[in-house]
Amino acid sequence: MGKARERIYEAKLECLREEIAKRGKLLVAFSGGLDSGFLLKVACDVLSCEKVLAVTLDAEVFPRSEKVFARELAEEIGVRHKFVKFAWLSRKRLVENLPERCFFCKLAFTRLLKEVAAEEGFETIADGVTTSDLGRPGVKASEGIWHPLAEASLSKEDVRNLARMLKLPFWKKPSMSCLATRIPYGMHISAELLQRIEEAEEFLRESGFERVRVRVHSASHSSNSQPAMLLARIEVGKEELSKFNSEIMTEVCERLKRLGFYFVTLDLAGYQSGSMDSLHTAAVRRRDAI
Repeated sequence: MGKARERIYEAKLECLREEIAKRGKLLVAFSGGLDSGFLLKVACDVLSCEKVLAVTLDAEVFPRSEKVFARELAEEIGVRHKFVKFAWLSRKRLVENLPERCFFCKLAFTRLLKEVAAEEGFETIADGVTTSDLGRPGVKASEGIWHPLAEASLSKEDVRNLARMLKLPFWKKPSMSCLATRIPYGMHISAELLQRIEEAEEFLRESGFERVRVRVHSASHSSNSQPAMLLARIEVGKEELSKFNSEIMTEVCERLKRLGFYFVTLDLAGYQSGSMDSLHTAAVRRRDAI
């Protein structure tokens, strides 16, 4: 990274620190990911950990490994950390899995955060939304939540580079989204399906893959029942595709079939953020063109 680029990042970081300092106290919506982890660390450095509270959503759609990482990182930083239970699967609007799912999920989570903030005496709630996230539907439902990273004109790439500059040990952590993003809109979301996806992705990570998504598809499905035959479409980073030798392919195929996937495929395009949304958009365009 060149000196000029470093100065730009340092200026953005200073802007972020100044705005955080104005708040006095801060509740951080902490998923355990890079963006909210970076924000949490900066907030503690600026305000002191005594004036910061990290809140993590405990819901069925978030991998257990992410919850463990969030707890360990909060302990390492030295900040008070609180898990908030969210019975995701009990909400009809969410398990029906319509295209508006992210909006309603974020809306419910925002209400929970505001309740915690009121109980704990925090006026300001901040999250890890960056400029890269501003077009996402869930962000529209986060009224009253401060987005300090986006306000400081920081993208996801900027946050990663700043975390590396600051030598934060988690700067290389791959991005993670909720498990529901692996399931096509209209397919009913169940605890069993989420568990299959989580175990499949965990097995792939244990096999040496870093950026992993196991997307679920079916030849036919309805919103009221699970399909008889599930297809697993594996996405990994393009640089990791070469790891799929015959031995790994056999192991992965056997393991995922034991988890209940009838077909197991590898997406040769590699990992693509939001690929299920892209498929939905393409399907809508084809339908409208008929």
